[in-house]
Amino acid sequence: MSSIRLTDEQLAFFRTRGYLVVPGFLSAHELGLYRTESETLVNRCYEQGDLVADWGCVVEPLGCGYFAESEITADVRTERTQYAELRAQLSPRQLVQCTLDRFGQCAQQLLLCSQRMANPRTITEHLPDADTAFLLNEQYIVKPPHTRAEFAWHQDTLYFRPEERSHAIVSVWTPLDDVSVGNGTVWVDPFPDPNRPGCYGQSMAADTLPHGGPASSGTAFAVELAAGSALFMDGRLRHCSTGNGSGRFRSVYMPQFSLGRVERPCPAGAKDADPTCTAFAIPIPK
Repeated sequence: MSSIRLTDEQLAFFRTRGYLVVPGFLSAHELGLYRTESETLVNRCYEQGDLVADWGCVVEPLGCGYFAESEITADVRTERTQYAELRAQLSPRQLVQCTLDRFGQCAQQLLLCSQRMANPRTITEHLPDADTAFLLNEQYIVKPPHTRAEFAWHQDTLYFRPEERSHAIVSVWTPLDDVSVGNGTVWVDPFPDPNRPGCYGQSMAADTLPHGGPASSGTAFAVELAAGSALFMDGRLRHCSTGNGSGRFRSVYMPQFSLGRVERPCPAGAKDADPTCTAFAIPIPK
C-alpha cells in the first residue's frame, strides 16, 4: 500500500473550499476489504434490529455490538497496536493499515496545512500532540434500498461540545458503491468566503434538504463519485444527503481525524483524574 502525497494545489483548494475529491483513492483490493466489513457489520445490526429505525443507518465497527464493551478498553481507543489487534478480529490487518496510513496521512496533510494557514504560530504554541493527527472516529453509513433515510444540513464540528471544537476535524466520505442523486449521495456547500472558512452568512433550516436544489449560498451541489473515490471534508463544511431511491444498498465508509487529541475535560472537583478521549485518539504516523 503506497502513501499519497497531496499537491500544493489540492491543499490550497481544500483550505479555501472546505472539501477535496480524490478519484480512485482506494485500490480494488482495498475497496473489497471495506465492502466485506460493511456487509458483516450490517448483517450484525439486522440480527439486533432495523438498520434505519434502530441504527439510523450509521454503523460503527467498535460501537455496533460486534465487540463486547469490555473489549473496547482505553488502550484500544488510544494505542495503535491494541486498536489494530482488536480490529484484526473483524477484518484483515490491511484494512486497519489503510485507515491509519492512507486515509490518516492524507488527512494529516490537510489538517496541518489548514492550521498553519489560519495561524502559523498555533501549532508551536500548543502541547506536543498538537501537530499530530489522530483517528477520531470511523463509521459506515449504509442506506437500504427505497428508503427515505436523510441527513439534514449540518457541520460535523457542531456534534462536539463547545470546548472540543478548537480542534480541526477532517471527515473522509468514501463511497463503496457508485453514488449519485438517485441513491442518496452527499451534497456539499463550499465555503462562501475563502478568508473565513466555515462562516456561512445565510442560515438554513435544520430540516431543509436539497429536493430540486438547496436554497443556501447558491453554490451547493451533489457529489457524484465512483466507488473507491474519497471526499475529504473540513469539519466546518456544511453538507447533507437525501434518501436512497434505488433498488440497491448504498454504502459509505467515513473515518474522521482530528489535529491533536480531542479530550473531554475531567468533571469539576475530580481529583487525580485524566481527561478522556471523546471517541478515539489513535495517533497517525508522520
